[in-house]
Amino acid sequence: MITPIIMVSLVFILTKDQPKMYDSSTRIYTGIATGSSIVSLEESKLDLFGTRIAFDNFINLIRTKTTIEEVALRLFTKHMLLDGPKSDIILKKHYDELMEMVPAEVKALIVKNDPEQTYLNFVAYKDTNHTNFIYELIHLDHRHYSSKRILAEIKVSRIQSSDMVKISYNSDDPGICANTLELINEVFVRIYSDIKVNQSDAVVSYFQKEIENAEADLNVAEEELVEFNKAHNIINYYEQTRHIASEKEHFDLSYTEIQMKNTAEASVLDLLESKMTANEKRRITSSEMLDVRKKLSDINHELWLKTNRSLLNYEKSDEDSVGILSLKKEAEYIEGQLRELLDKQYEINNSKEGVSGHSLLNRWLEKIIAFESSKAQLEVGDQIKKEFEELFEYYAPLGATMKRLERKINVAEQKYLSLLESLNKAKLKQQNIELNSNLKIVSPPFHPIEARASKRKFLLIIAFMIGFVIPTFIILVLEFLDAGIKTIARAEDCIGKKVLAMFPNLAVKNKRLKLDDIKNKTLDVLTRKLLLMKPSVAGENKALQILVFSNQAGEGKSFVFSKIAEKLHNIGLKIQYVSHNQTDEPADYERSCYEFTPNFHRVKGVQELGENVKGKEDFDYTFVEIPGILNNSYPVHLVRESDYSMLVVRANRAWAKADRNSFEDFLSVAGDDDSVQVVLNGVQINEMETILGDLPKERTKFRKGIKNALRLRFFTKTKFS
Repeated sequence: MITPIIMVSLVFILTKDQPKMYDSSTRIYTGIATGSSIVSLEESKLDLFGTRIAFDNFINLIRTKTTIEEVALRLFTKHMLLDGPKSDIILKKHYDELMEMVPAEVKALIVKNDPEQTYLNFVAYKDTNHTNFIYELIHLDHRHYSSKRILAEIKVSRIQSSDMVKISYNSDDPGICANTLELINEVFVRIYSDIKVNQSDAVVSYFQKEIENAEADLNVAEEELVEFNKAHNIINYYEQTRHIASEKEHFDLSYTEIQMKNTAEASVLDLLESKMTANEKRRITSSEMLDVRKKLSDINHELWLKTNRSLLNYEKSDEDSVGILSLKKEAEYIEGQLRELLDKQYEINNSKEGVSGHSLLNRWLEKIIAFESSKAQLEVGDQIKKEFEELFEYYAPLGATMKRLERKINVAEQKYLSLLESLNKAKLKQQNIELNSNLKIVSPPFHPIEARASKRKFLLIIAFMIGFVIPTFIILVLEFLDAGIKTIARAEDCIGKKVLAMFPNLAVKNKRLKLDDIKNKTLDVLTRKLLLMKPSVAGENKALQILVFSNQAGEGKSFVFSKIAEKLHNIGLKIQYVSHNQTDEPADYERSCYEFTPNFHRVKGVQELGENVKGKEDFDYTFVEIPGILNNSYPVHLVRESDYSMLVVRANRAWAKADRNSFEDFLSVAGDDDSVQVVLNGVQINEMETILGDLPKERTKFRKGIKNALRLRFFTKTKFS
């Protein structure tokens, strides 16, 4: 009972001047789980895992050291700018303490009516070194401005499963309590918005830079295509090649017709010339005729070239149209010359077959004109055909290059469009983040006017409980772990036999205990039990031989039974005590000592122990003490001859397996289990109450009352009045 009283008194003294504590709180709407979104018009599915992470980030950001340090320094700045204490900001005693401890060099940094500049001055001063006043104020243990103390008193939690977060804080100053929460809201909302916006700004900046690069790549690719078209005079490659292919197809048909016409004209000329005479043949092949034919052929060739300029990829001009008319007139003139020359040279009218020579020559002239025309067309066709082949050879590789350039432009364009789409999404997400990062203070911090309930009573109760429970627990644990015999119940359980009697531990030092009275009462009990044992054997006058033994040495058997022998002697009985221990202590009864020899186990009677030892018939009680049986041999015949055997066991030791084995061996020698009795020595004084009742002890009425209350004896009286 002393320990809980001491602890309660100590807690009472320590908590006597405990300051009052004030609580305040604020609530912030985050919109993390169910906030609106402009990214998607569809209802978003709640991601519990993602929402939990978002709230953890939110709460941890509030509790970061950087946030709390800024709050602490801004609170200090706010207090330093005051001209005097204000109850809604800081109490007078706390303001006076602050002004007293702040050095002059820090006060010199204050800029009146400019909180932000003052704050920046304090920050710059704090960052100069790690030993200045402001740095130590923020990082050490000041109850109002230390980041550690503020962080210890802040509690941040999500309100159930809602989108709201509750921040609570307690302090010994109501103004500081409310103002700290206001600064937390201000600083945290700004930091949270900056982090969110900066993240989206970085993404938007990245896409803008990539779009600029992609646009430059696209412009370069398009410029390459333009330069390629310029270099090769390409307006529309696919239309040009389609037109060339179409013209080539038409030309091939015309060229085939010209070849057929030329072949036909040549055949007709051969036929007509075959019908002419040799003289006629000579005249049509004259040099003058051949020159005119050559002129006609050249004119036709040039005429056909000008006529078919479009097929040769040349552009027709007005000059070409005038030239064609002139060439046609010149061709007609030469044809006329050819007829005149032919009429002049022929004088005969009929051929050898009877066909009119003029008619034959006219037909030949028509055919030669047609032949020369087809020949010119054929020559022009060969030239056009060759130029078509050159044109195809020129355009064929341009197609592959054109495809590569167009593919390059297409890739650059797709990349540009993809980045443009990503930029639009990033900007949309940026707007969405800015919308959702705009936190709403649903419940601003309030100024507490009532201190919270003191925990002093609770602490006193806890102190009493701890002071009572811990010692009790220690006692119970020690009792549970203690392997000592201690009590009668444990002795009987360990040894396996009932305990005849107990003898107290007389070595205790307690002035209130009357040890002599306790010893005498215990000896009276032991004597009474020994006297009761005598008639149970035989007649009242028959002598009893009692063997006193123990498992180990030092169990106290000599001390206990010497006192019993003295007690029996004092009541008029004849006592003989035989022991192997030498003693100079005088005794009124017969006391003998024997020597422990190697032949001790062969002793058959008590008289064989020594010359001075007498038989048991001459005494009422003969006590024979033998050494500890665990480490020494003992006389079997003497054990069997004895009427009783008394085992003396110390209560403050454990009953080991060796003790049990040696005792069982002794029981087997004794034969009769009832003849072996147990005496428990060195028992705690309190345990003696089980056989002696209330011990003779000086007690106050208060102690008697407490004792009766603990034993539920509320109406017990010691005697009648």
